[in-house]
Amino acid sequence: MPKAGRYREGVPCWVVLTTPDVPRAERFYGALFDWEFVPTGPGEAVATRYGAQVAAITSSPVTPAAVWTTYLACPDLRRTTAQIRASGGRITREPYEVPDQGRAALAVDPLGAPFGLWQGEAVEGAGLVNEPGTPTWNEHLSPDPDAARAFYRHAFGYGYDRPRAGHTLARVAGLPACSIGPSDTPQATAAWRIQFGTADADRTAARLRSLGGTVLTDPEPTPFGLSALVRDGAGAEFVLIAVPPDESAAAA
Repeated sequence: MPKAGRYREGVPCWVVLTTPDVPRAERFYGALFDWEFVPTGPGEAVATRYGAQVAAITSSPVTPAAVWTTYLACPDLRRTTAQIRASGGRITREPYEVPDQGRAALAVDPLGAPFGLWQGEAVEGAGLVNEPGTPTWNEHLSPDPDAARAFYRHAFGYGYDRPRAGHTLARVAGLPACSIGPSDTPQATAAWRIQFGTADADRTAARLRSLGGTVLTDPEPTPFGLSALVRDGAGAEFVLIAVPPDESAAAA
C-alpha cells in the first residue's frame, strides 16, 4: 500500500470496518493487531497503531454481517463521482463532510463491488502502512476481471501490467496501486479485499481463532509472503499476510 503523502487519485488510501457491534470489534482487533481506538462519534472510532491512524470502525445496526470497505483517494469528489457514473458505476452515498478530516462518498462499480471515495484534508489517509498490524494491499476480485479493469481504467486512469494467473497489477502514475483478478469461486460476488500485515501469519491466524474468528484458508506461501484468508467474529473477511522485515515501512 502506498505510504501517506503519496495517495494519488484512485489509490487505496483508507479502510473502514462497518459492523453491528463496535465494542466487540474493538476488543477483537485490539487483541489481534494491538490497535488502540479513539472515539470519533456515536458508534465510531479510529484505530491507531503507534499513534498513527490505520483504519476506522463504524456501526451499522441494519447490516447483520460486518464488512471491510476500501476507500480510493480523490482530490475532487464532484469530478470523480461524475466520472464513476459516466463509467457505469453508481454513487450510493453522495459526498459528505467528515469534520476536521475530509470528505467522503460511497460507490458501487458495475460488477457490484462497493468501495469508498476519500478526499483528504487534515487526514490524507492511513498514516502507517506495510507493517504488522497495518493495511498492506488491496485487491479487487470479481467473476469478470476484464470488465473491472475497463471500469477502473475509465474512472480512475489505471494502467495495467501483463496479467499473471488472471491477476493484474494496477498502476497509477506508473506506481503500484492495487491488483485486479478473478474471484476465488465462480459464484462469488465482486468485492474489494483488504490485506493486513503480520510478523507471523501462523501465529496471528491461531490468535484470530482464539478470539472467535474463522480461518477460511490456512496460511500458505504466495509470491508476496505467507498469507491466509480469514474472517472476524462478525463476518468481515480480510487477508493476513506476512510482511518481510526488509519491506516493512512506516509512513511519516
